[in-house]
Amino acid sequence: MKHSFLVIVSFLMIACSNQSKTILYPAPEKEKKSDDFEMIINDKPVFVYEARVSKYPINQVWPGYQRPIDQTEIASFAYFDFEGEVEVEIISNEEIKTLVIRPKEYGIKPNIKGNTITFKLSKPSQFVVEINGYHKALHIFANPVETISIDKLDPKVHYFGPGIHEAGIIKLQSDETVYIDGGAIVYGVITSENTRNIKIIGRGILDASKIARDEAPNMIYLKNVKNVYISGIIFRDPHIWTILPANCDSVTIDNVKLIGLWRYNSDGIDIVNSKNVTIKNTFIRAFDDNIAIKGLKGAYDEQHNIIENIIVDSCVLWNDWGRPIELGLETVVDTMKNISFSNCYIPHFTWIAIDIQNGDRGYVKDVRFENISIEDPILDSITLGTAPMDKKELGKTIELIIRGFGMWATDTIIRGNINNISFNNIRYNSTNPTFINLVGFDNTHLVNNIYIKDYFVNGRKITDQSSIRKNEFVRNVFIE
Repeated sequence: MKHSFLVIVSFLMIACSNQSKTILYPAPEKEKKSDDFEMIINDKPVFVYEARVSKYPINQVWPGYQRPIDQTEIASFAYFDFEGEVEVEIISNEEIKTLVIRPKEYGIKPNIKGNTITFKLSKPSQFVVEINGYHKALHIFANPVETISIDKLDPKVHYFGPGIHEAGIIKLQSDETVYIDGGAIVYGVITSENTRNIKIIGRGILDASKIARDEAPNMIYLKNVKNVYISGIIFRDPHIWTILPANCDSVTIDNVKLIGLWRYNSDGIDIVNSKNVTIKNTFIRAFDDNIAIKGLKGAYDEQHNIIENIIVDSCVLWNDWGRPIELGLETVVDTMKNISFSNCYIPHFTWIAIDIQNGDRGYVKDVRFENISIEDPILDSITLGTAPMDKKELGKTIELIIRGFGMWATDTIIRGNINNISFNNIRYNSTNPTFINLVGFDNTHLVNNIYIKDYFVNGRKITDQSSIRKNEFVRNVFIE
């Protein structure tokens, strides 16, 4: 549905002083406000939105119906733009018994007076305020001031101004842009196939809650697209995987926020048989995997047989069931290589924080993880189907594993390897025990050449291999 005819000047609330500039976006009139929090920035009220999230880590193989609502709860989020320094005031409707702001390493120092929290921000950031535990948390998206300008009258611009829009499926052609303005909520999904030079940008919200699992492609579905730029907007309540670039080249995802991913298979960003992809400055709270790099059988061909040059930097990844960082399990490619995750924060996870699962033919090599902070796993009520999980096997910092045939392994041959994987400055801080798990497949399908440097558990540097579990098909593990 084309919306270039919508020419609505955004109503912004802009507060300026000698020290700061703040841009606030009023919400649509019919949007429900959070029952749990009020928020004020530099003495100006900020609208606090709601999003449905996972309440407990309960999962099962797709049963033909969507996840029960009683396994979920309502959380809150707010967004604004600023530069300089701002004062944030948050009023809780609950008595504040405990308070944690995550990532903890951000070092945000709040003052508490009654049910009110105050603190200052001096740079854009994405973080979570947890009062009396992680349930019903407040997610704050403090954006930089936007510098992109668009022509709303351009026929190649799908412009959505403040308010509510029932868009359905938005199909992008080459050289087209979707712009979702601050204060807008667009109910729909965006697709593009066999195109070049597309943009999906703005400050508003794209919401797929009105779309059933099989009614439309992913929230952002890109197939065989070159030169993609996605920036600034909030993705809420996808019906399946949220952002899927498949067979794509040159994709940049910057400062996007994903929240409300509570459904079965609600992954965040899945990079499929693509190359030259950068994800940065992004917040994802997902029930299933946050960022997954996959080789899928349906996407494999001679032109898309290598996944390479993937950069993930400066992201905050809260995971409610799956993995925050995942390569695989599907690896139907010849090679996955030159992949890096750096400067990332994991406030919560359940199973494994950093995971490479090779279930198919792919040769996974030259992968680097650097400066990763890992906080508390969520272990209460963790269940697969009706079977409670063994908590001793949960909360792993790292797992590298080559699997045999299984549910998600679809290749007809197994010749996968995992080789030359490095971990530098990995920090785990939690009272829950943790370990590293390394599992090869056989004598020709090995986990090999694993380098671990500056691995800390609760501030203590680990220099021996007592915390590493490995089988006989693992070679050359070095820790220093």
